[in-house]
Amino acid sequence: MIGLLTEVGKRIATRWFTEVLLPGLLLVAVIGCAAALGHGQALDSDALVAATERVWARLRGHPVRWAVELALAVAAAGLMGIAARGTGGLVQRFWLRERHLLPQPARFTSRRWSRHHRALTAASRHGVEPVRAYLPQRPTWMSDRLRLIEARIHGQYWFSATLAWPRIWLLVSEEVHAPVRQARARFDEACVLAGWSIPYLLVGLYWWPACLIGLTTTLVAWRRARLALDEFATLVESTIDIHWRTLVTALGVTISGDAVTAEEAALIEDRLHKGA
Repeated sequence: MIGLLTEVGKRIATRWFTEVLLPGLLLVAVIGCAAALGHGQALDSDALVAATERVWARLRGHPVRWAVELALAVAAAGLMGIAARGTGGLVQRFWLRERHLLPQPARFTSRRWSRHHRALTAASRHGVEPVRAYLPQRPTWMSDRLRLIEARIHGQYWFSATLAWPRIWLLVSEEVHAPVRQARARFDEACVLAGWSIPYLLVGLYWWPACLIGLTTTLVAWRRARLALDEFATLVESTIDIHWRTLVTALGVTISGDAVTAEEAALIEDRLHKGA
């Protein structure tokens, strides 16, 4: 038990060091550059060297002051890392929100809706019936991608993916769990990366290179989040497609044919929803 706790402590410390402290120290260094240079001398290396020499002259020969300021820098880095990870949670909620922040739909949502509507209209000319439930309904692509899981599963099997997924997750093996967990972890990491971009954008108000770092980080995080969430949604939907019969059997419902009928789906929903 002591060995196990020691190993867990090492892993936690290593993860905290690499994911919180090191990025926080980098942000502290950027803040120091912003304070020393500002917009006027943003890329002046001589001014940065002169500011560093002034700091060194102030600390040289004062080990106590050196230790105190180093401890303050490490503490500030840790706090900034914790704050950035918390901000990443807010970014995730923003990307996955179900409602518009303003009364009128956002311009990007309207464009997505128009693009999908044109595609479905073109398909209807060839005898393909448009599926209105597949049109964008939420303010972000990521939120709509998760909504499509429910829409597509309900359209195919007549029962709720939201209710079925936790039960299927308990029935499938760890080999199925692993890729789903990994995709979700990549999405969470992308949200944390987006959380780190916000402090850089704020520092960019005083030192414009930090703004470039923040914008680049935001774009990279957004792209990674889209790819990871699309993979996660695809894996969840695929798992339900492959293992829905396992769930139905576990619930004690008999399927008469190859597909679920509306009556059988209503019985499944009743079992999942406890008659509510």
